[in-house]
Amino acid sequence: MSGEAAADLSALVSAVLAAIEPGRLVRQALRKRGARFDAIFALGKAAAGMARGAAEALGWTPSAADGAGEPRPGSGGRGGTGPHAAVRGVVARPASAPALFSGGARPGSGWEEWTGGHPVPDVDSFGAGRGLFRLLAALGEDDHLLALVSGGGSACCEVPAGALSIADLVAAQQALLASGLPIDRVNAVRKHLSEVKGGGALRRTAARVTVLVLSDVPGDDPAVVASGPFAADPSTYADALAAVRGLDLPPPVLRHLEDGAAGSLAETVKPGDPRLSRVEHRLLAGTGAAAPVSAAGAAAGWLAARGYAVERGALAGEASRAGRQLVARGRRLAGRRVALILGGETTVSLPAAGSGRGGRNQELALAAAGALADAPADGAAAGGERVLALATDGADGPTPAAGALVDGTTWRALGDAGAAPADALAGHDSHTALGRLPGVLLRPGITGTNLADVALYLRG
Repeated sequence: MSGEAAADLSALVSAVLAAIEPGRLVRQALRKRGARFDAIFALGKAAAGMARGAAEALGWTPSAADGAGEPRPGSGGRGGTGPHAAVRGVVARPASAPALFSGGARPGSGWEEWTGGHPVPDVDSFGAGRGLFRLLAALGEDDHLLALVSGGGSACCEVPAGALSIADLVAAQQALLASGLPIDRVNAVRKHLSEVKGGGALRRTAARVTVLVLSDVPGDDPAVVASGPFAADPSTYADALAAVRGLDLPPPVLRHLEDGAAGSLAETVKPGDPRLSRVEHRLLAGTGAAAPVSAAGAAAGWLAARGYAVERGALAGEASRAGRQLVARGRRLAGRRVALILGGETTVSLPAAGSGRGGRNQELALAAAGALADAPADGAAAGGERVLALATDGADGPTPAAGALVDGTTWRALGDAGAAPADALAGHDSHTALGRLPGVLLRPGITGTNLADVALYLRG
């Protein structure tokens, strides 16, 4: 791939990430509303950016000597539209996500910042869950909570349901991650093992709640983003039990789901629950074409402005298959300068042992490189085709890369570099293989946001 082409696509990545920066999206939303809030809860990979954006919009400056809860001069204090010294807050984010405070929240500020596990909960995740519940219990029916919810929040803030232990939830989440189940089935299970998810947080407070959402899931359903702490859950214990059939789960987890399916345990919050009248969800950015802002939409605008005929669609399914399908579908597009842009999330079904190092976007890109290596049926030059796959949070799986950029020469170049790309694809070792070539892996760093993945096919 030419240096010019790679530079163009690097500029595209930068433009997409700038369009979905969480602080800007929250500032815009709150400045239009002019509401007063008594507490803030921020959850997920974008928690720090969203909380900072809220603070700036409402008159509190977190960057000023870590002065949590302190209004800027002229912000209006308790009676105005800005926050006040008594504003309380909890920030729960994965340890790998950017921080709101340097060195943790200042003692006595009224704020707590927790760094929980991701994608598997840890001890600090349960500290975050307890911190959230303390905040919720302190709010009365005259109070107004601002909840800032983004993807990547399902593991970093947790309280186990019933008699389940930390170890039970960790083992269950590990099994779910390795299963390759769609995100809706995974969330159905997680919600029924948690006191936070599936509307569980709503049960813990009498306050009015406004939820601003950055969605990383297909359909942008607030019940799915971070497993819907303030949203109704249409799934049931029976659904969760059916989803885990065949998985190796701890006996206490199976007993819990079986007891729930038998009607012995209270269900998650369901549509029509009176408590939902206290909640308003507002989508700031998401995955689908109807979302006000999306990574795929930002990419489409950038490419259309540069003369590409753009088609959009949804991204789903097994990553390697999705990569091959992306190329096949892109090649069916008529025209010399075309772009196919898909937004969503794929899956990778891992074996019980023996897999390599990679992520779903890198695996998609490696599979696409194999498809691009086969000459198009119409004889077009393979070098004119490119595929880019990007995780908007900046981290694709347990790797420092966010995805990859490949073209029709990549597959052969990997073989020449000793990477054995077919073996790497079969062994889910995409990161190791793609790292053999300079400029292929995308490394924007941790971005502080988390929307859907984006996969692009470009020609011309």
